[in-house]
Amino acid sequence: MAQRNSRLIGGVYRTGQVMSTEGPLTTCTAYNHNTDDVVGLFILEAPPTFSPQTIQQLLQPLEQRRRLQSPHVIRVYDLGVDGSRAYIVTDPPRGVTLRHVLDNENIDLTRALDLSQQLAIGLKALHEHSIAGLDLRPLLITIDTTGIQDRVQIDDVGLRLLLSAFGSANAQHNDAISNLDPRYAPPEYIQSGHIGPWSDIYQVGLLLFEMITGRLPFVGRNNAETGILQTTQPVPNINQYKHDAPPALQSMVDRMLAKDPAARFSSVDALLTVLESIQPRASAPLVLSNTAQLNMTKEMHATEERTLRVARPSHSAESIQPIQGIPTERGIYAYLVVEQGNGEARQIPLLQKEVVIGRLDPKRGVSPDIDLSAYDPRMTVSRQHARIRFADNFFYLEDLKSHNKTRLNEIVLKSLQSEKLQDGDEVRFGSVVATFKIPDSSEQVTINKEP
Repeated sequence: MAQRNSRLIGGVYRTGQVMSTEGPLTTCTAYNHNTDDVVGLFILEAPPTFSPQTIQQLLQPLEQRRRLQSPHVIRVYDLGVDGSRAYIVTDPPRGVTLRHVLDNENIDLTRALDLSQQLAIGLKALHEHSIAGLDLRPLLITIDTTGIQDRVQIDDVGLRLLLSAFGSANAQHNDAISNLDPRYAPPEYIQSGHIGPWSDIYQVGLLLFEMITGRLPFVGRNNAETGILQTTQPVPNINQYKHDAPPALQSMVDRMLAKDPAARFSSVDALLTVLESIQPRASAPLVLSNTAQLNMTKEMHATEERTLRVARPSHSAESIQPIQGIPTERGIYAYLVVEQGNGEARQIPLLQKEVVIGRLDPKRGVSPDIDLSAYDPRMTVSRQHARIRFADNFFYLEDLKSHNKTRLNEIVLKSLQSEKLQDGDEVRFGSVVATFKIPDSSEQVTINKEP
C-alpha cells in the first residue's frame, strides 16, 4: 500500500492527506511539485507479477479522460506508472458525497430533478467522448453545496475495473469501490449483457428514484435477491412515497428503469428534454437574487412577499442603515455572541467578508469557517448550516439547506434566500442561539478618508 513519504510520485506529486484506503488503493491529496497546486491522487499497488508495461496497458483506456473537461465530471490531469504502482491525478476533493446528502438532508422534488439534470449533463460530456458504462453510486458523486446552487460532479474514473484487473475484491460490503453494488446496477451489469450509454441512464433513474422517495426501488435481503429484483421487478409507484409527484415523473422514471435497454431513452439529450419539461411544473417558489431584492420598490416588494409567502424578520429592510468602518483595524467584521449552557456567552469574531457556519466533520472533510460543535451537544447544526456575508455595506444571513433550519428573530429563513442582518438580531442555528453584534465605533476606523 502506498504510504505518505518524501519521495515524489511520478517525480511530480508529493502525497498529502490520506482520505481513504481499500486494499491496494490509496486515495489522498497531493501537491504538484512543479506548480504547487493541490490535486487529488489515486495510487494503486499492482500485484508483484505485473510488469510496468502491463500496468500501463491497464491505464490506457483512461487516456481519453484527460481530454474531457466538464464542470460535472471530475477532471483527470495525469496518469502513469511509478515502479509497481499506478497513479491517477484528478481535481482535489470538493463538497460532500451524494451518499452524505441522502443520509443527512431532505431532498425535495425540485432539487432532485436539478441534481439529476446536472448528472445527465455530465453523462452527455462523457458519452460524447465515447465513455460509458460508469459506476454511478452515491459514494462516487460529489455535491458542492458551498455556492448559491448545488454543483454535481461525477467522480468515477474507472477504479472498479482497475481494481478487478489487479485481482482485488472486497466481498464484505457493497460500499467497497472494487465491488459491483447490485442496488445501483442496471440489469445488463448483473446479467453480463451489452453495456453502453443506456446503462448510465438506468443508473440515473435509480438515483432519481432514491432522491425523490428516500428509498431504492429494488432491495432484497441479500445481494443475490437484490440482483433478481433489479432484473425482473417493475418500478414501484412513486406516489406511494411522494404524494405530490406529477404523473409525468412516473412515466419518465419507468422509461429510465426499463429492463430492456432498447425501451429506455435513446440518448441523454432525450432524457434532458423530458427532465426540463417536468422541472417547471415541479418548481419551488421563485428565489430572488440579492440585487433584484435591493432594486425593488416598496410596492413591488409587498406584492412579491404576498406571492412567495415568505415570512420576513420583524425589522423592515428599509430600516437598516448601511454600515461604515467595516472591518475594524483588527480585521473584525462582526461577532456572533453564542449562548452557552452555563448561562455564559462566548463572543466569536467574524474575520472574513463571507463565513460559513456549521459543524466540523473531519471524517468527511467538512470544515466550516465557524464551528459550533462545542455549543451543540445534540448535533442540531448541519455541517454547512448557514452563511453570513458582508457586501455593499450591509450584512446578510442565508440558510444553506440546513436540516434543522436557521431562524432570524424567530422567523424561519427560506433556504438560499438572503436576509439583511442588523446589530442585536437573534439568530438560531438549529438549537444554538446567538446574537449578531457589529463592532461599536470605538473598534471601527474611518474608511475612504482623503489623504
